[in-house]
Amino acid sequence: MQPNILFIFPDQLRWDWIEPLTDLAVRTPNVRSLADRGTVFSNAWTPSPICAPARACMAMGTNYDRSPVRHNNHNMPAGSDTVYRRLAEAGYAVSTVGKLDLLKGFMDWGPDGQHRVNGDCRLHDLGFTRGLDNAGKHDALWARFKGVREPYMDHLASRGLDQIHIEDFKRRNDANLKVPVGETMKGGLEIPSAYGNTDLSPLPEDAYCDNWIGRNGVDELNALLAEGRPWFLTVNFAGPHEPLDVTASMRESVKDRQFPMPGRHDGLHTDLHQTVRQNYAAMVELIDGWVGRYVEILERAGALENTIIVFASDHGEMLGDHNLWAKSVPFEASVRVPLVMAGPGFEPSAAPVAAPVSLLDVMTTFLNYGACSTEGMDGYSLRPTLERGEAPERGLVFSGLGNWRAVGDGRFKLVAGFDGSLHTQQIQFAILDPAMLDAAKLYDLDNDPLEETDISEAEPAVRQRLLTALAADLEAV
Repeated sequence: MQPNILFIFPDQLRWDWIEPLTDLAVRTPNVRSLADRGTVFSNAWTPSPICAPARACMAMGTNYDRSPVRHNNHNMPAGSDTVYRRLAEAGYAVSTVGKLDLLKGFMDWGPDGQHRVNGDCRLHDLGFTRGLDNAGKHDALWARFKGVREPYMDHLASRGLDQIHIEDFKRRNDANLKVPVGETMKGGLEIPSAYGNTDLSPLPEDAYCDNWIGRNGVDELNALLAEGRPWFLTVNFAGPHEPLDVTASMRESVKDRQFPMPGRHDGLHTDLHQTVRQNYAAMVELIDGWVGRYVEILERAGALENTIIVFASDHGEMLGDHNLWAKSVPFEASVRVPLVMAGPGFEPSAAPVAAPVSLLDVMTTFLNYGACSTEGMDGYSLRPTLERGEAPERGLVFSGLGNWRAVGDGRFKLVAGFDGSLHTQQIQFAILDPAMLDAAKLYDLDNDPLEETDISEAEPAVRQRLLTALAADLEAV
């Protein structure tokens, strides 16, 4: 029997801010409960550390250089052979709620989130049989400024809350300073307003974006359970993506917690860093609460024992490490993501799986359990790991964006093309110069987790092995 699949997908969540992968003062008991019933992977990479490219790679099951979406302004092409389409063709009801981010460049969500154009529905064209796509935090405001209707802003407008939300977000607009990454890493700059503005959100609790998405997830889950056929649902939370806006109750829940400072930062703004980290924790914990709600619904419906539940994120968050914010860079805080999987027939793992895996493997695993073809996928099914504790099949993981590429084996990591000359928003639009492969840098993550020391001269054989693999991946395009 084909299992149901619930894919809970927050945006911009660091791998090391969930239980059981952290000793920080962040509480995610529902994610931990999933891990206790299944497997947590401590070395999962995104194929690309920015929203649209990461999600497009996953939708197509391909590495970054084989994906049609190379930056956030690209859209998924019509008629794409997506994982969602394959599941639908295998008999699944395939649905999405929240920020899908595969069609954002069109800016045509519409009030029902269907991306309707001339009678056609772009959401269905991706393979979804139902659902609702809303814009991300920043794009929702851009849509309003351009006169484009979008589900979340329409919801706020219906309650007379849209204008106060817009005015609040205008003060939180900058996720990064327009300063080259290399200069930013030296420190001495202000914290960007999307993080540094720690004022409370003016919205009531039930209008806060992730609570609205969470409720949509509840409604869609109940509707799918009533359909009486296998279903796939992805719930795409907007948080903990910046701006780090939190409600009064969210702030209250974390205000007395203490967090360590970012890794390799300039030592400035320590009090503000503390509040920023409290807000980030509050956003993570709110999403964890919705995880628990979905599990309760499945239990009451008698569907939990036939439902695969996966918790992951599209990419990480620098959160001040190296004096950087958001994503787009090849550091582990940006490319490494949380990954927890639980489901029928899964053998609970005694410890986190440290072998490298990719989000692409998750998508191939979905196809495997759905009795779908995995032809053309760059991922490997994790089913042997989940059911029998076998080592994951892949030995290397790949990630890339704009002008840089990275490959890792779990301990050693090779980075090519990243030179710090561009500011963060420019990286995604740059193009890799193949000559930069010769200048690739090698890091030992076991002994240098912040990736500060190039060990290429000390480990020439390792460097050559990873460089050869990276070159082969590029040549396979």
